[in-house]
Amino acid sequence: MMIAESAVRGLGPTSTHRLATGFTRGIGRIILVAGIIGLAAGCEATGGGKDMVTTADGTPVAKPSELDPQIKLAAMQAEAHNNYLEAAQHYQSLLLRDPENLELAVGLVRNLRFAGSTPQDIDIVKQLMAKYGRTPQLLTELGKSYVSSDKMNLAIPILEEACAIPGATWDSFSALGVALDYEGEFDRARQAYSQALLLSPRNPDVLNNLALSQAQAGDLDGAIETLGQAIDQASASPQVRQNLALMLALRGDTVGAERLARKDLPKEMADLNAEYYRYLAGGQ
Repeated sequence: MMIAESAVRGLGPTSTHRLATGFTRGIGRIILVAGIIGLAAGCEATGGGKDMVTTADGTPVAKPSELDPQIKLAAMQAEAHNNYLEAAQHYQSLLLRDPENLELAVGLVRNLRFAGSTPQDIDIVKQLMAKYGRTPQLLTELGKSYVSSDKMNLAIPILEEACAIPGATWDSFSALGVALDYEGEFDRARQAYSQALLLSPRNPDVLNNLALSQAQAGDLDGAIETLGQAIDQASASPQVRQNLALMLALRGDTVGAERLARKDLPKEMADLNAEYYRYLAGGQ
């Protein structure tokens, strides 16, 4: 039964590392949603003509068309609705027209990761790094992919490298915090989240991850307080509210948990969650 999901940019939806919270009464570990798909970045070159342009090195590529904005919008909408395979296909289609576009390549990588295709998204990021260098953005994407494939021994040093480079964003520190949480290094994880919040104050995604870290470390009251701050932000996702519902249930507040569950979830799922919340609170 799906109880709640946490949104972490780049590791799951929003441009956001898709995580599911696998909490039990004792606060379990975060578990990653996984799957396998078969997409990879690439580009086609065809023979010349009015629909072709050349890149800086003279390579012929398809000229961007008036359809591109619609395709990009479709990619963004698919990602927003968790249709990561579809989003990845749209990003790949856009890359056929504009293979030098790093933003599109990262969009493809992100959605491959969300869909669970970690071997391929790792390969693509490594290709991008060979071309653009070890930038904070690409190192962070690689680190997130290693987290998604449960390779924390590789993820942590890569994310630490990203965080040490001038220009690193909150996303790098937040991803490092997630990796450290997996290893049970909660103090170091909270330091990473604190740095992320210095760079992006009141960011609901960072606050969400900090709360999960607090819960795993046994500080349920602190987690609930932090999630309360997160849902006060206008950009907070439904997943953040559902994580708060789960925490409230673990503390015995089934009324508050059910109220939050019914705010975002379809009735059938909200009913199932409410039943589970009562179980967690000892109501059954």
